[in-house]
Amino acid sequence: MLILVSIWAIAANWIACNKGFYHLPKQGDKTTPSISHLQLIVSFGLYFLFSYGAVAFLLMIAGSQSSITMITAVQFSVMVVLFLSLQSFFYNKDRTVWSIIWKDKSRAPNFPIGLDFLFGMFTWLLSFPIVTVVSDLLDKLLKTVFNFEHYEQNAVKFVQLAAKSPPALLFALFSVLVMAPLVEEFLFRGVLQTYFKKRLGAKSAILLSALLFAFFHFSIHQGLGNVSLISSLLILGGFLGFLYEKRGSLWAPIGLHVAFNVISAVRILFFPETS
Repeated sequence: MLILVSIWAIAANWIACNKGFYHLPKQGDKTTPSISHLQLIVSFGLYFLFSYGAVAFLLMIAGSQSSITMITAVQFSVMVVLFLSLQSFFYNKDRTVWSIIWKDKSRAPNFPIGLDFLFGMFTWLLSFPIVTVVSDLLDKLLKTVFNFEHYEQNAVKFVQLAAKSPPALLFALFSVLVMAPLVEEFLFRGVLQTYFKKRLGAKSAILLSALLFAFFHFSIHQGLGNVSLISSLLILGGFLGFLYEKRGSLWAPIGLHVAFNVISAVRILFFPETS
């Protein structure tokens, strides 16, 4: 299977390269909105406050006997409030900056957001095989060198646990398939990448936002598994950042992020042996 996926990765990306897919548009930073230090700090402050503090506090109030339905409902609700808080903060601070973060209409051609989203989903065909090959090779290396057995990512365990209850699964899927792409792409591409681009240029911004995106998914419970996880997410983050720069629209990386999470959810629920 790894050989087939490797052939897929090489063939698909060779065609994409020859068709000019990986060319970034030539553009200065005149239309790049300026994200202030304060806006950056507040954005990620809200992220940490809601993602960790609010979830922990609400579950503590609910008690130690909280059901999986309660846990997934709380997480979903917190993600919705976080997303709305971020949008409200930027919209009220500077509507022009907020608008350009979502869609830079000065780009030519100015594609509809629906096409941006589909373009991102299509890019799954290029990014998925690379991410899969790198992840599998690193897992095999870790097993060979450190005798590190297969591990399950936190997100995988979360969906598997939620699958035991239909309401819990519904909340979990909405969180993973809708809210996570919206929140993470707004933060890491919309805010962080834009912040770096204004100061360091597009390519450096893509790399730095991808690095931070990957390391934000580090978990001490995954041990050496973080090596393959972070490496895979670094590649995915690079594709997400590239899409944002290429299309000038947050909907493109959201489309790719959604596609990745949908395929991952399908594998977890219906083909658990491949997850």
